[in-house]
Amino acid sequence: MSEFWTFMAAPAASCLILSVLYTYFGVHVLKREIVFVDLSLAQLAALGATTGMILDVPPHSPLVPVLAFGFILAGAAFFSTTRTLAGRVPQEAVIGIVYVVAASVALLLASRSPHGAEHIRNLMNGSVLWTTWQDVLRIALAGAAVSLVHWKYFHRFHKQSEAYADRRPGGTDRTLDFMFFATLGLVIVISVKTAGVFLIFTLLIVPAVCGALFSRTFAGRWMIGAGLSSATSVLGIALSYALDLPTGAAIVSCFGVLFLTTFLLSRVFSKPF
Repeated sequence: MSEFWTFMAAPAASCLILSVLYTYFGVHVLKREIVFVDLSLAQLAALGATTGMILDVPPHSPLVPVLAFGFILAGAAFFSTTRTLAGRVPQEAVIGIVYVVAASVALLLASRSPHGAEHIRNLMNGSVLWTTWQDVLRIALAGAAVSLVHWKYFHRFHKQSEAYADRRPGGTDRTLDFMFFATLGLVIVISVKTAGVFLIFTLLIVPAVCGALFSRTFAGRWMIGAGLSSATSVLGIALSYALDLPTGAAIVSCFGVLFLTTFLLSRVFSKPF
């Protein structure tokens, strides 16, 4: 057990922090009915990192996350602008277009590098196993900065998410939309190297869905989802260590089991509180 914590304490700590952060954003995303926005933003971050690779920027250079966040900000601005098309074009369609175009451009750029395929695979799957305490510190600092913004504007973000689908008054504040996408993007940029695109989507959506199956309130969904996400992440890490499995894939698979289990339980306890 001591050997396990020696190797896995930092990956577990990063997953615990990301579980709380992504579940919070996930509850908002479900309210806004823009489920695939994190995939799109994560793919934009991957495109930024791939651009850095093509420009021969060293992998550990501070310029890499700067490039990735630049693409994220462009996406945030675009999504907050296309929100006004919701009456004619669902925003999920716009998000899907951005995702597939960003993914295709990243593949085209990666094809120009002899290590492009490995680069794309690492961005998709992440490298949770190799998380260091320095990575944990970066994630914690980014999470603290994002938390301060959302604490200050909590009621405005909540009101906007509640009004998002039906475009009630307060549901079309472009500045607030941009802040939401940009802060989510910041968490993605800091964690995409560690978690990868697949695990990021899982951490954002599955816990929020599980929370929604048992609670009607924002706080209830967040607490249930974050608790389940934290426990499931640590379980996935433990299984990957014990069975010598790819860590990211093991965690995502555990979340699949979590979703099926909570779905079946929700059929028995059919009255969310």
